[in-house]
Amino acid sequence: YQRRVHGDQYFMQIALLFLAILVIACEGGRYHHFRLEDVSPKEVDKSINTAYFENRVDHFNLSSEATYKQKYWFTNDYWDEARGPVVLYVNGEAPASPPSVKSLPALYAQELKARFFALEHRFYGDSQPCKDWSLECLRTLNHHQAMADIANFIEAKNKEMKTPRKWILIGGSYAGALVAWFKSKYPHLVHVSYSSSGVINAIVDYYQYKYQVGIDLKKDARCYTTVVELVSYAVNIIQKGTKEQKDELKASMSASMLEDLDFLNYFTELYMGAIQYSTRLSLCPRLTAIGEEKDLKKRVVLYAKLGVSLGVTPKDYTLEDEKNTKIDRLKNARQWTYQICSSLGYFLTGGDNNPICPKILDTEYAKSICKRVFGTDIFPKYDYTNGIMGELRIAPILTKTVFANGGDDPWQWAGVRDETISNADRLVSLIKCDDCAHCIDLRSAKPSDSPILTEARKKIKETIFGWMNAQIRMKNLNLTGILSLIHI
Repeated sequence: YQRRVHGDQYFMQIALLFLAILVIACEGGRYHHFRLEDVSPKEVDKSINTAYFENRVDHFNLSSEATYKQKYWFTNDYWDEARGPVVLYVNGEAPASPPSVKSLPALYAQELKARFFALEHRFYGDSQPCKDWSLECLRTLNHHQAMADIANFIEAKNKEMKTPRKWILIGGSYAGALVAWFKSKYPHLVHVSYSSSGVINAIVDYYQYKYQVGIDLKKDARCYTTVVELVSYAVNIIQKGTKEQKDELKASMSASMLEDLDFLNYFTELYMGAIQYSTRLSLCPRLTAIGEEKDLKKRVVLYAKLGVSLGVTPKDYTLEDEKNTKIDRLKNARQWTYQICSSLGYFLTGGDNNPICPKILDTEYAKSICKRVFGTDIFPKYDYTNGIMGELRIAPILTKTVFANGGDDPWQWAGVRDETISNADRLVSLIKCDDCAHCIDLRSAKPSDSPILTEARKKIKETIFGWMNAQIRMKNLNLTGILSLIHI
């Protein structure tokens, strides 16, 4: 049920994935998706093997035997075959790339003497269950099928290893939600779940994102003022200006192709990926420098250039990629748009009285995007999603689960922040350090890291390793008991 990839074909696939990094890196583009540290083709460790797992296309249609090849990576180099556990890194809503052996999940595997896997999400990258991305094909793209993929993968690997092993699941952002939901739905298959910035609460009108961005920006008053003035200028022209004024504004940013609300969406989100991924401290001096330009028209041009340098352009907001039904293994816009429009929500709305984003970018605007992309009325029934998945209500119930969030993360309000529910069997870590945002705890440690972040990572690791070592001690105790009975 697996096929290894060797030689030139292997390195060609890695090269393509490296190109994907450039196309949809976390900090750029419309969709700011989490990745572990990406590695170039030359840096891929020889111990990391690429393979494909034969998974079911539809786990909930038992009359169908259709399967697809789900890509994954693995190494057995650290593994104690006698009793070593398994670390599975769950990828989310983007083409996956070979994991670095220096990434946190791989380092955990090395220290635990575990077998290490990284699994690509269905419909992203090379893991394509259908012939195209038509609406009919995308019906099997949802978190339920994704979790069933993981369950089937774990079951098969347990059989391969002869005896079931203790699995640690690690994921960030949407994948962080997946590993928490998985612990709730498939507790017999996972021992520990580590949910970093896990958005387990499906919120359709997610105005909290842009409010948090505003809170983060206010830590630098001049930076915040620059953004407020730019947004006020653009909103005033789009909502009250003449057609000539609108056309001039859009043309100055090479955005003439955008409708008014799409333009405002682009304009207000242009820099937000940088805030989300903990680069505010380097971004704000650049924004402040733009604010020093007296001429607002010239200021807008400089702002557009900043966006390009961050990988964000008006083309990202034309919905061209979202409407394209042809499979492109480097793209993720259409698939993720389907997930948020069909079940998850997370629409980044303006909310009330938010100086950095107008209220007109609301759920009605979000509905229009879904309809324009898919040609039909499609919008998430978030009450149903949260009712089935449990949203924040699962947090005090789950055991051997870590929930971590950065204190500056715009996504934290869709996750678990209440540290008072921590106990010996559960850890909630709200990491309140400057510029500590999305999935910051999964990033590789740097000398410049805040002591608060360093301590949080230490506590998370000690907690997880404590749960695993307790299980190993119990195994040894049981084995000693059995041997004593045999001796008698």
